[in-house]
Amino acid sequence: MARGLGLKKVREELGLAVWEVELAVETGLLRRLPDRTFDPVSVNAAKADAERFQRLLAAEHRCNATKAALRLGISPQRFTCLAERLAPVAVDEIQKYGRTLTIRYYRAADVDALADLARADTELRAAARTLSRSEAARKAAATRKLNREAAVAARALLQRAMPGHDGDPIQVLVWAAALMEASGTRPGPLRRLACLHDPRITELLATLRTARLSRPELDAMLGSLLPLASEAVTLLTAPTDALGVPVDAFPADFPRLGDHLFAPALRELLSSPPAWFLHARADEELRRAAQAAASRAVADASRRHRAEQAAVDAASRAASRLSDASVAELFSLPVDVIRQLRPGNGRWSAQHVAGLLRNPPPWLRSESVALAEVERRRRKAQTRVERRAQRQLSWRRRWAEALGIPLERVPQSAGRPTPQAISAARDRPPPWAQPGRSVNRVEG
Repeated sequence: MARGLGLKKVREELGLAVWEVELAVETGLLRRLPDRTFDPVSVNAAKADAERFQRLLAAEHRCNATKAALRLGISPQRFTCLAERLAPVAVDEIQKYGRTLTIRYYRAADVDALADLARADTELRAAARTLSRSEAARKAAATRKLNREAAVAARALLQRAMPGHDGDPIQVLVWAAALMEASGTRPGPLRRLACLHDPRITELLATLRTARLSRPELDAMLGSLLPLASEAVTLLTAPTDALGVPVDAFPADFPRLGDHLFAPALRELLSSPPAWFLHARADEELRRAAQAAASRAVADASRRHRAEQAAVDAASRAASRLSDASVAELFSLPVDVIRQLRPGNGRWSAQHVAGLLRNPPPWLRSESVALAEVERRRRKAQTRVERRAQRQLSWRRRWAEALGIPLERVPQSAGRPTPQAISAARDRPPPWAQPGRSVNRVEG
């Protein structure tokens, strides 16, 4: 039996890379023996017809979606759509960009078999794009025609409806406000109109935008209305409560712009108030009276609640405190002894006494020990006073030495003589350190 050929010999004989040799073995173009060497017969057959072998090996090359798309001259996305029914020869998963990506490999021959389908798909998509563009152009032309017709109709409507010099002042203000919004200009006398909102302004503004007027045309229309609009805007009165009737109670046909009323019409109304106006004023007064009564009731209830809560808190605080007599009875000690054993805040709270009952200290177990505790506390307090007096005296001496004044001139209230305080006192001496001050006056 002939010996098998090694990998190096096979590569020299066939001019292949390592991966190409492995691919030939996987696809059956070369046969590998059990000892990992290669069958000389299959190698010699491949070498005898090298062109056919290379063609068969090229057909077995593995292509991912990107390489396959490049091979067909289409995008990877289109190849993915075309290769839905194409079975991959290998599937690999890799970790990339923080997620798991699935890579599918296809035979080069299977990919080349899709060339006609890819070409037909490309031509079909190009035809669809051409048809879509022509359809979009047709629709755009139709839309432009409709817009031109709508603009012509809107211009004719505006020409007929535009108020003249003797027009209704409210209508003039509506047109002025709409023209201001459409042109983006704010003439000084009409700036007040920019804050008003009225449905008629919105409707007219939509018509002005449909008419597609140029900026000079809008400015010319606004300029023609400016004198009359400047005079009419001064006749608008802001909504106030002086009349006692809300603006919404006025009828819809009453002359107004937004929530501003027309002053001449309002004066005429007040000269002879109609029944609806009187009824509306009475309803408004009743509403305000009811609202004031409800507010007073809420305030009274809140005040009562605060007073009740304060009383409850005071009662809770009083209940939480125990008298000296009751504490003395609990621990079987004299009242005068218990009085001297009060805690630092001077009060026997229920929580504190409960803690003492759970864990009684030694000085509450007998009268003699309690008296000893009273004496210890007295001595401790006396020692604290003496230490404070000594510390204060040392501070005064330090002040006297630092400022060069008698000790008697340094008051008892002098603070700690830190280096910063001494430096500040030397720069700006306090009254008791200034020359010419009498000791008695300082001490007083």
